[in-house]
Amino acid sequence: MDRGMVIFVGALLTFSSSWLGLVLFPFWQLNGEQPYRKDAGDDPYPVALQGTALAGQKVYQREGCMYCHSQQVRSEKFGNWWDEHGQERTGADIKRGWGQRRTVSRDYIHDRPTMLGTMRTGPDLANVGGRYSEAWQHAHTFNPRVFNDWSVMPSFPWLYRKEKVTGERSERALRLGREWTVDPGYRWRPSAGQWDAILRDQGEAITARFLSDPAHSTAAIDPGTAEGKKRLLDFWLTTEEEGVQVVPTGEGEALVAYLLALRKAEVPLPEAKE
Repeated sequence: MDRGMVIFVGALLTFSSSWLGLVLFPFWQLNGEQPYRKDAGDDPYPVALQGTALAGQKVYQREGCMYCHSQQVRSEKFGNWWDEHGQERTGADIKRGWGQRRTVSRDYIHDRPTMLGTMRTGPDLANVGGRYSEAWQHAHTFNPRVFNDWSVMPSFPWLYRKEKVTGERSERALRLGREWTVDPGYRWRPSAGQWDAILRDQGEAITARFLSDPAHSTAAIDPGTAEGKKRLLDFWLTTEEEGVQVVPTGEGEALVAYLLALRKAEVPLPEAKE
């Protein structure tokens, strides 16, 4: 019984001290942290998410993006990289352009929840809003293989809608070739038989479009040869589908708005000095 009491008290003290050190004391220390202003007239940093970006945070959370992407820029003293001379150096995150400084607790005071992440199957996103355009983000979300054949990131075609074009194409439509839009989520390529049938029906129009393109205007081509058919196919797959377009859904717009709002580690903070 005495030994059991000792074990109980020891376990209680162990868990209590861990809770005090890891939960209560940091809560007391950081609970009153406020947005930073260097001068009285400056805008506060950080600013709480609102509207579409706030809705996009929920989409980001629901789709599990934090399981493959972190949102924490590490110190210049952490992480190795090799320069052009083969010399090993530190500060990989900042060298990659993932942020201008390390992230600190103040960067997250408005985040509910805080999605620091624990893995980097993909790059860190703490400052992704300053790295890519809105159009890039939409195309990459629709299908990451548009930019990187080797990407292991899943496609998110359910955040986009394929529809008929009425009048002019929407300004929100993704500017992607048919190889990405015929079968959303995949890279489509017709079979040899399908391509022969397409050429019988549309061969002259496809060839004329090929020759009118500035990149091919001086290139002779014979659609009757295997090489000519391949060149026409490679070109045709990069052109947009006729009469249809892919546009983001409300959730697709929200997710990209959230990604564009991720601009941590840009504003200098006094506590972020190395």
